[in-house]
Amino acid sequence: MRPLLAVLFLVGRIFSPAYSLVMLVRAYLYRNDIFLKSQRLPVPVISIGNLTLGGTGKTPMVRYVTRLLMDRGVRPAIV
Repeated sequence: MRPLLAVLFLVGRIFSPAYSLVMLVRAYLYRNDIFLKSQRLPVPVISIGNLTLGGTGKTPMVRYVTRLLMDRGVRPAIV
């Protein structure tokens, strides 16, 4: 394995348990409405892709979905 890949693999192995724990706590807080609460919005919401990772084709997909909605007379807002 290349040295850089070996280092990245090691870093991932070290931080993975901590990240998993944080995600479990976050899910618990949402599930039990403690500090983190979901909200109902008065309009439909479409989420596309993963917010933390780039290069997965989200922008072209957003453009495609936006065009489909606009062709049907819907006025989407992109955040």
